[in-house]
Amino acid sequence: MIPSQPCQTHPVRLLILISAILLWLSACQQEDKAQATAAEASAKPIPVRTAPIERQRVQLAIHTAGQVSSQTEVKPSFKIGGVISRTFADEGDRVRKGQVLATLDLTEINAQVRQAEEALDKADRDLKRVRNLHADSVATLENLQNATTALRLAQEQLQVAKFNQQYAEIRSPVSGKVVKKILNTGEVAAPGMPVYYLLGDNPGDWVVKAGVSDYDWARLKVGDRATLEFDAWPSRSFAARVSQLATAGNPASGTFDVELELLEQPGRLAAGLIASVAIFPQSEGEQVVVPLDALVEVNKQDALVYTVEQGKAKAIPIKIAQLFDDKVVVSSGLESVTRLVTVGAPYLADGAQVKEE
Repeated sequence: MIPSQPCQTHPVRLLILISAILLWLSACQQEDKAQATAAEASAKPIPVRTAPIERQRVQLAIHTAGQVSSQTEVKPSFKIGGVISRTFADEGDRVRKGQVLATLDLTEINAQVRQAEEALDKADRDLKRVRNLHADSVATLENLQNATTALRLAQEQLQVAKFNQQYAEIRSPVSGKVVKKILNTGEVAAPGMPVYYLLGDNPGDWVVKAGVSDYDWARLKVGDRATLEFDAWPSRSFAARVSQLATAGNPASGTFDVELELLEQPGRLAAGLIASVAIFPQSEGEQVVVPLDALVEVNKQDALVYTVEQGKAKAIPIKIAQLFDDKVVVSSGLESVTRLVTVGAPYLADGAQVKEE
């Protein structure tokens, strides 16, 4: 038999295994070195700069939208009912104060006046007869008193009929424009039923009505300054002031109405024009003001700022009231804080080591 030869591949396999182990050890060393470097970097303080929190008197403007309307809105109607005989104004017409707008058919009304006159004549004759009978002791004192009362009632009824006769027409109570003609000739108008819808269009009649939240409503006072901007007159603003505050909320919108008087206005206005409104409440005391650079992670009215405590960054959530220039008015969150990080704030995390420069 031929003796077997020792395997020649064993040294090669051993060499490969040793190389793999060396590579693995090298990779572990590199990973440990990287982790050490990262740990060293994370432990290195982040340079920051801080600034003090300021308190200033700031007017926080209330921004909303408003609509032009006339404070002289009237819906004239007849005092009594009847058939409309004539109308003298149409939609879009301008009318003068005291101008006749519509009249009723007087046939029935004149008949009522004549009936009242006849009733008065009869009551007068009855009273004279009863007086003569009372003088002859034929009629009693009660008969005389009843006849006297009947005459007085007939006089009052005639006065009412003539009064209604005078008000069988509608006259415009204001100078303005006819927005809507509600009833036409030949239609029956009930007492107090509007026949026209009029808007006063004199310069002093125009106002802007806007809705604000309950919080903003509570901040306002009559006389507060405001500015108005219209798309119809771009790049211009008009002065106004708060003239009236609602005493009840608007159930449709959930807001509270504010009426603004125009202190200056364009050459002409029309009901329905939309205005951008900025209202400036009177001084509300000092406000907390911080630099805009201090804010990070801003989400609408919420934001995050950092302060430094014992060499570490501390994150503080705040509520933004308003932005102005390069500063921010803060409504809450900084009650016990005096300084905030301004330079370096975006690179911080809560608890990070910092170094103030």
